[in-house]
This record gives sequence, structure tokens and C-alpha cells, in this order.
Amino acid sequence: MGRDRSATNLPPVDGERRRPRRRSFRILYVDSDDDASTAVVDALAPSYPVDTARSLEAAESLLDRQIDCVVVTVDFLEGRDDPAAFFDCLERADPDTPVLLFGSTQDVDLLEQLLSVPRASVVTRTANGGVPKTDDLDDLLYALEEHYERSISDVRETVLEIARSLMSAAPDEIDVEVEWGLKLIGRRLDADRCLVFEYEGSSLDHRYSWSRTNHQERIGTIPTSRFPGFETALESFETFAIPADSRNGPEIEVPEGFVGTIHSNPDPDPDLESGRQDPEGHRVRYLADRDVESLLAVPIVVNWELEGVLAIEQETSRRWPYSLRQQVKTLAELIGYTLERERRRAELARHNDRLERFTAVVSHDLRNPLSVLTGYAELIEETGDPRYVDDVLESANRMEAMIDDLLELARDGADVDEFRTVDLDDLVTSAWNGVDTDGATLETVDLGTLECDPGRLRQVLENLFRNAVEHGSNPHDDGPGRVRIRVEGTADGFAVEDDGPGIPPDKRDLVFEEGFTGQDGTGLGLSIVETVVTGHGWTVTVTDGDLGGARFEFDTSGDVGPTRGTRGGY
Repeated sequence: MGRDRSATNLPPVDGERRRPRRRSFRILYVDSDDDASTAVVDALAPSYPVDTARSLEAAESLLDRQIDCVVVTVDFLEGRDDPAAFFDCLERADPDTPVLLFGSTQDVDLLEQLLSVPRASVVTRTANGGVPKTDDLDDLLYALEEHYERSISDVRETVLEIARSLMSAAPDEIDVEVEWGLKLIGRRLDADRCLVFEYEGSSLDHRYSWSRTNHQERIGTIPTSRFPGFETALESFETFAIPADSRNGPEIEVPEGFVGTIHSNPDPDPDLESGRQDPEGHRVRYLADRDVESLLAVPIVVNWELEGVLAIEQETSRRWPYSLRQQVKTLAELIGYTLERERRRAELARHNDRLERFTAVVSHDLRNPLSVLTGYAELIEETGDPRYVDDVLESANRMEAMIDDLLELARDGADVDEFRTVDLDDLVTSAWNGVDTDGATLETVDLGTLECDPGRLRQVLENLFRNAVEHGSNPHDDGPGRVRIRVEGTADGFAVEDDGPGIPPDKRDLVFEEGFTGQDGTGLGLSIVETVVTGHGWTVTVTDGDLGGARFEFDTSGDVGPTRGTRGGY
């Protein structure tokens, strides 16, 4: 009797829903009866690619291909003088290939030969010979479904292969190896897409992907509230699967003497179980827009911190057994630790580079005022002339300023972590009041709110204001230091410019390096600016301003940015 389709993931019959794509599970059907072969292929072909063979020679040549399952009829084997030759052929091709004997037999020798195949089973028929009945074909489809699901429900070897590759990857190979791993696991699971998202506060940013169609899509940024299962499972480091299947939960050891019933949900809500229940329709939209019928979302956790999500999408319905979910969770951890290792390596390289530049600043730039101070001190000792005391104090003050800047620079953005939304106009005014402006004027234009570390951003603004006042006196004004400075909002953040002499194009790539100074400054102020900006996840560039001087443009649309704009995504 035929199986109940509602209890399986068998392909839908006419009128249920759209026909799904063929699975990547190739079947070899061996039968000498042309009419029977035609009927079986018609039944299997909507779901599986099928090759047919009507002779041993044809079967042997086809087994040289990638065959995932062999279906052979009793009629074919009993009609041969030497059925063992067929099993020998299977042994030579791939002894682990599943074999289904389609039909019934009382031949003891044939059954013994079948039992010698590691993954063999029998699918009985109402009667051998002729075109199989509908119920017989349903039974065959059911058996193939079980083998198909088994083939895509154990990825341990694939995860180990990816692990070996990721562990041995060079720094410049990380991105390629991660995407190669997604391709490997995607093909092993017969998935349509595999994606890696990075978790950034309240959003998921798409970083890596693999697609069965080789179409490299860019999803962009998705608010976490609109990603299926984020708030109910992923945020708590749990996997999320659509469709949910409580039958495949972890095995529970029942204590001796326990009386009662163990089940996870005695009266499940079908909409909730499917992951499609969402009052605002966000989760449904994600699934529908991407034509996703099955989804496995796994948290990427590193050192008890959620770093991202590994998502496997499939356009056909399938189960996600508990053991498979755990195996994919291991893969997610591997990817997470690989990316974390690369971040740490890059950070160490950056710190080493900064240490080398610190050494150059300390050994060269700090030595100059020290030499001047020592020289004037010796003159005072020799002559007793107090006129040189002012020069000594000036050199000492310059050294103190350089040491303070070095200490600030050594923080390297590490303290950029107390983010809150601030009124940028108020912060600019506060920074301006903390600098000796010496008659300079400030203008603010179209400044909104900004999410930032206000203390560190104020430090950036103070350095820019001080730099403009000290180095940018306007020759058209009546006296020195009367500089005009403007801070204005832009589409991507904000900009600070002045009407001073500006920065020549050939010097703009150098101004943020430690020790670069056009006059008698410490040469560290703009390096501090870049350090704090980088700590925020922003970028800063130098160009010509409308006022005639230098213009510093800050792009804050990276990790955090202006709240007056919105980020794309679902």
C-alpha cells in the first residue's frame, strides 16, 4: 500500500504548490522492461535526475558517473545467468552506493548477494514484471526520500575538510577559503544558498555567500528584527530551523522510575512551528522574497559573544535533524574563530606598525626639544644669564605636549566604546570652547545627531580646531590667528574646513602619519584624529574646502553613523 505523502517530504502532487527543482541526487534505474522503465522515470524525474540501463554493460558504464543510488528490479537480476556479476560491478564502482531491490523474490542466493551490499534494502511490489502500480511507485519514492535525506544529513567529513582548510589558510586566503567552505557544505546539503552575516549591534551585514546558480548576490544589511528566528533563538545562541521538527530533537535519557510523558510541545501551533508567524510580516517577507521553503540559521559565537549568523537556504522542503544542526553549528564556530583569528592578526600587525612609528617619533622628534633644553641649560650654567630660562621652559613645554599626544595616540581607539546619540552642534561648541581660538570664528551648518563616543569625538574636533588656529592664519585678516572654521553636515557624515593655507595634494597622504608637521607642532594631532576615527569604524579624508583651506571629510556611514539617515535592507 502507498505511503501517506503528508507524513513525508515527497514532491507535491498536482495542485498542491509549484513543482520544486530537481534534487542533486542521481539515480540509476536498471530494468530490461522498456514500459516499466518509462513509468518509473516518469514518476522519479520530477524530483531526481534518473539514468536508465537495460543491460549489465550499460549499467557498468553509467556507474562510472556520480551515481547516488541504484534501483534494480528483481526481473532484471532473475533474468540473468549470473546475478553476481551485477553486484561485482557495484563493488568495483562504489561499495557504499545505496542499492534498492525493486520487487519480491524467494531466490535465497540472490538475497544473500544483496545482503553483501553494505547499504542495500528491498522495496516490495504488488507483482513483479510489467508497469508498476501507483502504490508501488509511491513506496519507491518514499524509500528514495529516506536515502536522499540520509545523504544530506551527515556532514561531519565535510566539516572536517573545511576545518583543515581554514586552519591552514594564509591571511590573504581567508575570504576565499570561507567561501569555498560555503560551497562545499552547500553542495553536500543540496542547498540553494549558504550565507554568512556579521552581527553589528541591531543589524546583520551580509559578508560571504555561495549560490547553487553561481549568482553572487548582495543582500546588504538586514535589521535583526526582520531576520527569521533572531530574537527567539539566534540571540540566545540557539539554532533556528524552518520547518521546525520536534521529532528530531536531542535524545533524552529517562531516569529510572520516571512516570509521565516527555514531549517538547504537546499542542504545537503550525504557523509558529513553521517560523512564518509574524504580526508585521517581516519573517514571511524574508522567506517569500528569497523563495525560501527551508531555512537553517546557526549563530556564530566566539568567546560567548554573538558575532554573526550562518544561514543555509533551500527552495524545497526538507528536514533539519538535530545531529545535522549540531554539525553545522560546529562549522559556524570554525568560521567564527577563523575570522576572529584574522582580526587579531591584523590588529597585532597594526599595533606592531604603530610601535615602530612610535619608536621613530620618540627617538627622533622628542630628542630635538630635549637637545635644545639641554643646550640652553648648559648655557645658563656657563653664563648665569637668566635670559635663556624662557627657551628652556618653551622646550620643556613642547616635550610635555608631545608626551601627552603620544599617550593619547597609544590609546589607539581602544576606549571608543561608550557610544550614545549626541547633538553634533552642541559637541562642536563644547570642543570649540575647550581650545584657545585666539580670535578665530566658528560656523556650523546642518548638523544633526550622531551616534559616537562623545569624549573621543570631542578630542578629534579639538585637535582639528587647534591645528587650524596654530597653522592657518588668514593673510587677508588684520592680525594673526583670525581663522574662519566651518563644521557642516554631509550626506555621509560631517566635514571640518578652514580658510587657511590648506594642505598640498602631495602631502595629504602623509598628514595622518606620526611626526608629520608643517611647523612647530607635535606632529601627532592628526594621527590622533585618524586613530579615534578608525576606532569608531569611520573614515576621514583630506581635500580642498570651499573656504580656500583644508577640508576634512568624515564618513560615518560604516559601523555606526548619523541617526538622521537610515541603512538599507529588509
